[in-house]
Amino acid sequence: MKIKQIDISGFGRWSQKKFDFVNDLQVVAGQNESGKSTLRAFIVGILFGFPSKKSSINVYDPKDGSQYGGSLIADFNNIVVKITRLGRIKSELTITYLSNQLTIVDPEKWLTDQLAPLNRDTFNNIFNFSQQDLSKISQLKAIDLQKLLLNIGAVGSSGWLEVSADIEKHADKQFAQRATGKRPLNIAAKQYEAHSHLLLSKNEEMVAYVAEKENIERQTQILSQNYEEVRKLTHRVQISQTVMQKYQLYQSAQLLKKNMTVSVPPVTDTDIAAFQRLKIGIDMHQNKISELNTLIKKMPQTTDSVEKYDATSELAKIQIAERHLQELINQKSSIMADEKHLRDRFSNKKVPELLSSTEQKILTNKNKSIITLLVGIFIGIVAFFTIKPIVVVALLIIVYGCYLFYTRRKFLNKIQKRYNMMSIADIELMQSNIKQFSDWQHQLVAIDADILEKQNKIMAQLLPIADHFQVQLNDDVFEAVIIELMHINDQQHMQSQNNAVMIAQKNQQILTEIKQHQEQLAQQLSDQQNILQKYHVLNEQELLTLKQNYVDHIRTKQRYDDIMQQIEPETMNKLQEVTDEKELKQQLILLQHQLEQKQRTGLSLQAQLSDMQAQQKQRTSDDQFLTLQQNLADEQTSLIDQFGDFIAEKMGVKWIDQALQLATQNRFPKMQHIATDFFKRLTGGKYVAIQFVKDDLNLISSAGQKYRVIELSTGAQEQLYVALRLALSIVIADIIAVPLLIDDGFVNFDSIRKQTMIDILQEIAEKQQIFYFTTSLSHKAKINVINL
Repeated sequence: MKIKQIDISGFGRWSQKKFDFVNDLQVVAGQNESGKSTLRAFIVGILFGFPSKKSSINVYDPKDGSQYGGSLIADFNNIVVKITRLGRIKSELTITYLSNQLTIVDPEKWLTDQLAPLNRDTFNNIFNFSQQDLSKISQLKAIDLQKLLLNIGAVGSSGWLEVSADIEKHADKQFAQRATGKRPLNIAAKQYEAHSHLLLSKNEEMVAYVAEKENIERQTQILSQNYEEVRKLTHRVQISQTVMQKYQLYQSAQLLKKNMTVSVPPVTDTDIAAFQRLKIGIDMHQNKISELNTLIKKMPQTTDSVEKYDATSELAKIQIAERHLQELINQKSSIMADEKHLRDRFSNKKVPELLSSTEQKILTNKNKSIITLLVGIFIGIVAFFTIKPIVVVALLIIVYGCYLFYTRRKFLNKIQKRYNMMSIADIELMQSNIKQFSDWQHQLVAIDADILEKQNKIMAQLLPIADHFQVQLNDDVFEAVIIELMHINDQQHMQSQNNAVMIAQKNQQILTEIKQHQEQLAQQLSDQQNILQKYHVLNEQELLTLKQNYVDHIRTKQRYDDIMQQIEPETMNKLQEVTDEKELKQQLILLQHQLEQKQRTGLSLQAQLSDMQAQQKQRTSDDQFLTLQQNLADEQTSLIDQFGDFIAEKMGVKWIDQALQLATQNRFPKMQHIATDFFKRLTGGKYVAIQFVKDDLNLISSAGQKYRVIELSTGAQEQLYVALRLALSIVIADIIAVPLLIDDGFVNFDSIRKQTMIDILQEIAEKQQIFYFTTSLSHKAKINVINL
């Protein structure tokens, strides 16, 4: 599958936006918050459905209220369709063939079949990753990669893997070579060993019995070998007799083989018919392209699509400056309101000065005079009753206290009069407001200067634009003038664009049709050339001649095969060893003589065995010995059966694994080889091999040292993850090939590794479409880039 175009109605920050893409490596570049991740999420949503809010991920609701969703034009093996999903909560899917505009009846099933065996999870696990996903390499296990390949390559493999795990678990519970627990097979084996030792510990008769038993078994084995040799000789005699019968038929076949010509490659009727159909199609497309080229020469050329003068950017800047001016005016009004509120607290509307340090000190020492009076009165009372002369001192202290009280009271009246007779507490609280009033005065001066400067600057910027559009400027109100100028500019720009678009659309329709015919012509020429190259011929006449030679060759070969089918493979091997019929007869006589000797030897061995068995029967008359022997034999049979079940379960696990590997066409080793090559290139040859074990990944350096994933640097870990992802997508390309989506996945790569990574992506993109979303791109090769 390859994505040719997307058209977004509303998705996140994108609204009414269309993108055209190339078939190989498509780079989408843009700064942070430019919409790269949104574009990637839109592609996944169109293919697998939009996410719901319950999924706790970004659902990309449109910011301007546009209809949620959009469409995507994709090529599924030369079947070009338009896939449209609209609506987030109850999204509606529509798929239309672009070749005939027919709508698919069951679009969900059709799209699922085209993407099978992928679903959203497996697509994200293989074809869609970002910088955030690269940190998961330390959690990646070899068994996870193998299961992922099996799920893609073999339908129902996940169920078989569960069955395999259950069987292996059950088998391990039955027996283990170094088990210390109570596993049934371990217990039975120990019991059998104990009973065997018990049987051998019996008397001398039992020893003789065992020794004779071994002789009988040896004699039985010799007799069996004799029977086997008799059987083989009998079979060889039968084959030799059959060879005698087929000798003349074989000679006829060899004569036909000598008369057969040199092997001719097969030419199918399907390829002949396809070549002739391609020839007709090529002529039709060439004629149509010629007609369309003539027609486009008669079409008028496209005029300038946009008027040279475009004040959109300048007006946007002026509009921002006007908003800043309005903010200053609002700030001035707020300060003046606060200033007026403070003035209103005084009857003369005049804010008094701040208290001096002396005034503040007098206010702070308000209890000094009272304390002095109280001290004088206390001393006077004490002196009156004790020391009379000190009364004079007390009177002086009282007089001084009264003076202090009178002086402070007079000073406070003066301050209160200045502050409109406020209370002393209110005056102290007012000091911070009066100090702020002074700051307001300085702020107003600075704001007035800034307002005047911005007004002059806006007027200077608006004047040439207003003169161009012949609009009268108003010194007081800029907002209405700016809106009017933007409206006039947009109308003029849109009218010019519409004129250019009408002409361009007509030419584009013809160019598109020419491109379609050229693509189909190129494909048919390529297909025609592929057929010629397939048979190593240069033209149609040579192809037809080769076809006739092949027919003649097939007829001769068929007669040869008919004869050879009458001769069995074993007989054929013997016939190929025979030089003449006389030699064949001599071999038959020799084999018959050997067979007679072996048969006489067998009769003699059988008589000896019968005598030995009769003597052994006499030694085994003891009932206890027979019972012990029988019990041991029963235990042996049971143990063999149980071990047979155990081995069957172990082999079953191995067979399931081999069957699943065959079902996936042995993709895991292929993936390992490709990933190793990519990783070696990305690390500059520092690491030369990737080893997969059940629960971990090991990396081998060029010096032969082994490293675990967690021992690698962050950049090397991410390079390993990217190599594995890319290798996965390559080895399953014969099953499903969809575009790779990479969102800024190489930020931790140095410049050399990033350059190598882009080279690898370009190589892969020759067969598989790749979308690379990045904030920047610096590469020596020419790459298709969409700048957001």
